[in-house]
Amino acid sequence: MAINRISALLVVHDGATWLPEVVASIASQTLPADLILAIDTGSLDSSPKLLKGAKIPTVTLDRTTSFAEAINYGLSQLPAPVNAVDEWLWILHDDCSLDAGALAELISAVSERPSIAMVGPKLLGWHDRTHLLEAGISIATNGSRWTGLEPHEYDQGQHDGTHEVLAVSTAGALIRREVFEELGGFDTNLELFRDDVDFGWRMHVAGHSALAVTSAIGYHAQAAATERRGIDIAGAPLHRPLLLDRRNAAYVLLANSSWWKLPLLAIQLLSGALIRSVAFLFAKLPGYASDEILAIASLLIHPGELLVARKKRRSQRLVSSGIVARFIPSRWDQLRTGTSRFFERIRERIFPEDINDESIMISNLDIAEDDEEILQPLARKSWRSLFLKPFVFSFTLMSVLVFVWMRYRFGTISGGALAISQEGASELWKFYVESWHPVGMGSGIEAPAWTFLLALLSTATFGNVSLAVGLLFFAAPFLALWSAHSYLKGLTSNSVLSAAMAFLYALSPVSISAINGGRLGVLVLIIALPLMLRLWGSWDRIEERALRSIFTVALFLWVLLAFNPSLFIPLTIFTLIYISKDFLYFAKNPRDPLFIARALRRLLLLAIPFLLLVPNSLKFLINPSQLLIEIGVPQDGGGANLALLANPGGLGSLPWWAISPISLLLLVTYFSISQARKYSALGITFLLLGALCAAIRVTGNGSSSTQLFFSGALIAVASLFAVVAATIAFDGVKERLENTRLSYQHFIVALVLLFSLTYSVTSSLWIFTASANSPLAHKSEVVLPAYLAVEEEAKILVIRPLTNNGHTSLAYSISRGEGIKLGEADVATSLSESLTAAVEGLIDNTGVTSSKVFVAHGIKYVFVKKTANKELIQVIDGLGGFSRASSTDEGTVWKVNEPTGRFFFTDFSGKVTVLDSVQGTVKAPGFGTITLTENFSTSWQALSEGVRLERSTNNYGLPQFKVLQAGEINFLHDGTGRRAWISLFLIVLVTSIIMALPSGRRRREMLDRELA
Repeated sequence: MAINRISALLVVHDGATWLPEVVASIASQTLPADLILAIDTGSLDSSPKLLKGAKIPTVTLDRTTSFAEAINYGLSQLPAPVNAVDEWLWILHDDCSLDAGALAELISAVSERPSIAMVGPKLLGWHDRTHLLEAGISIATNGSRWTGLEPHEYDQGQHDGTHEVLAVSTAGALIRREVFEELGGFDTNLELFRDDVDFGWRMHVAGHSALAVTSAIGYHAQAAATERRGIDIAGAPLHRPLLLDRRNAAYVLLANSSWWKLPLLAIQLLSGALIRSVAFLFAKLPGYASDEILAIASLLIHPGELLVARKKRRSQRLVSSGIVARFIPSRWDQLRTGTSRFFERIRERIFPEDINDESIMISNLDIAEDDEEILQPLARKSWRSLFLKPFVFSFTLMSVLVFVWMRYRFGTISGGALAISQEGASELWKFYVESWHPVGMGSGIEAPAWTFLLALLSTATFGNVSLAVGLLFFAAPFLALWSAHSYLKGLTSNSVLSAAMAFLYALSPVSISAINGGRLGVLVLIIALPLMLRLWGSWDRIEERALRSIFTVALFLWVLLAFNPSLFIPLTIFTLIYISKDFLYFAKNPRDPLFIARALRRLLLLAIPFLLLVPNSLKFLINPSQLLIEIGVPQDGGGANLALLANPGGLGSLPWWAISPISLLLLVTYFSISQARKYSALGITFLLLGALCAAIRVTGNGSSSTQLFFSGALIAVASLFAVVAATIAFDGVKERLENTRLSYQHFIVALVLLFSLTYSVTSSLWIFTASANSPLAHKSEVVLPAYLAVEEEAKILVIRPLTNNGHTSLAYSISRGEGIKLGEADVATSLSESLTAAVEGLIDNTGVTSSKVFVAHGIKYVFVKKTANKELIQVIDGLGGFSRASSTDEGTVWKVNEPTGRFFFTDFSGKVTVLDSVQGTVKAPGFGTITLTENFSTSWQALSEGVRLERSTNNYGLPQFKVLQAGEINFLHDGTGRRAWISLFLIVLVTSIIMALPSGRRRREMLDRELA
């Protein structure tokens, strides 16, 4: 049997916290080391005194000495090897203690295995000694330290045994001295961290193996990695553990891997560093983010180190580097583990580990003497009891209503204010980022922010926009019920009351109107508003809110305002009112710190959504009436009278006789002495503001007619405040009424119940019957015949009837062959005066020159819908310049006689020619001018051989360009301005998200218990 000589090398650096237990564990080994030498690297604490007291031979080195240099120096101080003796080096850390039998177990594991050159113990946590840290280690291709364990895995012996591994930690590692010297020891370029993995890799390609012996146990504090002590080595001037760890990880991979893997490894390391740095920025840890980037940069600026390292390893290599492939985790394993850890962190935030376990433990002593009770069967809850729970019952009832309600809305839906969905999310993204939209006569108006949010939502449905929109409308009543209930249940312990009020909110007139009328903006508001109210918190003492909370609320407000710009009005009013109240409260002293703190937070809540909606929000300052334009296709509201009944009116809304109890609830709770009055006062304010605005007529974007303002957003807020006030006021009302004599309170409660029951019956009946004829449907009304969409770049004047409050008039617009898609109505522009006059002349039989104006604007067809004025068809037939092309059940189509198109060329003699174009490129026949039949924009440019042509306007206000020679002319709309606005938006958005996210903590800021 071979004779073993074990030399223990203990490296110490400011380890007084852990050293007493470490020294005791060394002294208590059942198989003691033959020699022990401590290498102290300039400790400033009591470590040298502790070593001296333990009578351990010690050598002292400079404080900047690395771990590898300390081990190499300690090796040089040991006696020379003896023939026929197996020399072993036992590497010890000053923050790792070992069980008494650890060394004996390690020696036993290698006694009959001469090929094993490195063996190490199972490492558990220092503070939580059930926390399994590692039982052998490897390295992932992204540089991560790979243990193959779950985060915070509990040691139950599930990994016990002796396993062959790539390497073991240097904490407690036992290494053959001969192999260690043969390979040159630890790489001095790895001054701290990853030296163990690098040595294990080099050892394997030199023909040796490593074992993890779990019967040997160590307890490791990982003091340097967890930032429990400083990094003072010369190679880490910034003293940053993460920087050194990431740099050394990349070094190990690039120095040891096969040459053909290096490009892919370099890309993976760089991309991984970028991704992690972005994640650290979102966690508000810029130091860690810079560590990730600097780690890669420090390698790139010293490529000579890698070249020398690879050359040295090549000289020691006996087998291919592929021999370690079985220890390197696959990308699938990395992805699976990364995903698992991601969801684990989410779970920890939702269910914190430090929540006290309230489960009841029953011991044998708790069992009653009467054992017959144990034999009695446990009571089981039936499904019937589940469905009798108030919220479950209301959810079930809502399911019945919704499936009948939505019977004609399965699949792609449109109609009312909801335009046709784009073919895919990519088309919607393109619409959002483009600076010019082929809508009507063309528009340079920036796409609204809600299209960005909808495109983002469509990614959840794999780019299917119509599916995302359809699911949103179908699930809206359920989501509104859930969100309202989640808020209301915190206001009362009466589950019946909270479920009933949530049901009333989800089935309120404004909710029905939003769904039937395709009003996407109001629908989003109804769903998100209760959640917003939960986040809102105290508005009076806003200075107590952390900035993170302010930014979270501001982002929520941005979403709501993107879909409902009209809410800017009350938000601005309330902000100014509260700032004025604070100003008066602090004795008109604007320098009071508390006043400043409150004012800044209130203004932040207004400024952040405003900046996120730029540049459209700037137009609200220039033209405040734009705030009253609802998103989507312009539709009529129901007027002020219906609005006072909490019914916004319009197509798809409940009839007047289906009166909801919302207004009554606001009135009744206003006279309450409880906190309900505060909410009812807010609700009444929003209801009156909605009724006032509902009497205003507004002109939609690009519309030729006016509509009554749809006050759905304001009424939705009033409806929520009504159910909140009612929940507070009626909480415990049964007990109060039972204990009082018959009074007006009994009659009021009876009246509210009567109104609520009547509304539930009438609204449900209407949903089952007349609601089927609402505008929103699977197959909405087709405005244009399909054959008009075949011809590209053809503009079509569409004339169709428009019914407002029973009166029918004619509306007109310019179409490009397809129906209006999502977002296009929001960027549409009004027709020019000349074109408007030509259209109106066509309608009233005075448009003798209408066809010439249409030709100049590139309008090729005129389409009159069949249901429009029949006299108009005769008028157009009688006017010159038009030829009837077809007449079907859909309507009548005329073609303009003169040729027209998108580009006109006018030569020096005045001859006009229509030019064909291919993706914005035309061929100019010679000297002259080219007219572009699009609305004028300063961003329109024409380039001839890279030279920008002179731009002007013709007599119709259309852009024209002076051509000096024949050749190809490229037309483009300069999107620099749009890209600048998007850049600003992304900067503000990312900054706001970072500020809203919880702050990460450096490891040194964490408690030992948390790290364990």
